[in-house]
Amino acid sequence: MASLSVERDTLQSTIKTYKSMFETQQQLIAELRAAVNETLKEEQNLRGELRKQNIPGTQLQSVETVDKLIAARVKEREQVLRSPRRTCSLSPAETSDTDILGKIAHLALVQQDEIARVLSWHMSADMDCVVTLTTQKAKEVYQRTQGRQQVLPLDSIYRKNLPEWDKPLPHIRFQPKYKPAGNPVYARNLLEFTRDEESCRVVFGMLLGDTLILDTLDQANQYRQEIIKYTHCPTILTRSGDRIRSNGKFGGTMNKAPPMDKLKGCVFGQPLPIAYHALCTQIETLEKYKTALAASIQSHDELQEQINLQKDPETLEKYKECKEAEVKLKEVEQKLGMNMPTRNLKHQTYTPTGTEPALKKTKSEQSPATPSRLSVVHPSPRSRNGPSPIIVDPSATPSRMSSRIASMTTVISEDGRKRLKKSL
Repeated sequence: MASLSVERDTLQSTIKTYKSMFETQQQLIAELRAAVNETLKEEQNLRGELRKQNIPGTQLQSVETVDKLIAARVKEREQVLRSPRRTCSLSPAETSDTDILGKIAHLALVQQDEIARVLSWHMSADMDCVVTLTTQKAKEVYQRTQGRQQVLPLDSIYRKNLPEWDKPLPHIRFQPKYKPAGNPVYARNLLEFTRDEESCRVVFGMLLGDTLILDTLDQANQYRQEIIKYTHCPTILTRSGDRIRSNGKFGGTMNKAPPMDKLKGCVFGQPLPIAYHALCTQIETLEKYKTALAASIQSHDELQEQINLQKDPETLEKYKECKEAEVKLKEVEQKLGMNMPTRNLKHQTYTPTGTEPALKKTKSEQSPATPSRLSVVHPSPRSRNGPSPIIVDPSATPSRMSSRIASMTTVISEDGRKRLKKSL
């Protein structure tokens, strides 16, 4: 019994070890499948974005082709950076100081040359002005330059008079059905800020106000004639270089922008072209796609490797050994169930000879042929030849009555009759 118990414990430990290993493998496969689905979904999303950016799918088949495409786009971006574009020739301010925002000419960029020319000329008196965050810093710059440098502290601007940046054009507010010619637009909406946008909006909102830009002088005058019927008309600049002041005055050299070369570099710079930003977006998306593609390939390879490991002869042999151990454990447990009776004192009975008590088998340990209740055949009525013998089921444990009868001996009385007498 002890050896069977030891064998059972050994088999249980072996089966537990095998099943733990098998469960770990299945859990790893499930995790790898989830990783494959996730990386594949990310790859498909990025592939869709690249398709919208006019990148053919034939160049996205492998990591190597994506690397070549990225290298080509980087080369194109460098060529765009080296291409000439309009820049401001004014010396920059000391922007290393956090309280100095910079010169007004360096705070904004303008894409179109004609707009840059007329705006730079219109703001020529302010282009060299240094914008500071505080009046104290403005005083320091003024003293350091001995009063030669213009300064504009932001904390000295009365902000309640600043225009609403995104408010509709005058003709939309007062005459919605009017369709003006000349493509009117607020001048401030054509600026691209290079630094703190919120502070720059304060500066240019104060300097430009609601200044408008239209195509030609005739269109600007016609627009003004319609607006003054309802409200005050702000200054109007034209893409051809003319200016109509807010009081209606126009014409003369004072209201005509000179050619670009006459401005001597005191102009707003030109931002990088749209192609540059498109290339930057493509390169960034391609880098993400490359990472997602590599992760997808790696996760798929790991999953396939783990699946192949399940078919490895060594792994199959372990499954076979686990199955054999389960069969062997079942056999051992059956043997232990047949040979290990439960000791229950309530079912103890004693033999007639007063030897060691015998234990009654429990219902689960009885054989199918053994009745559930012990039966004792009591003596039948006396026959002519004397009493019938007492018959006891040999496979059953003696009951209390059978024990009492077995403790008696047969004696012959004086009249010749046989009687049972209790043994001492």
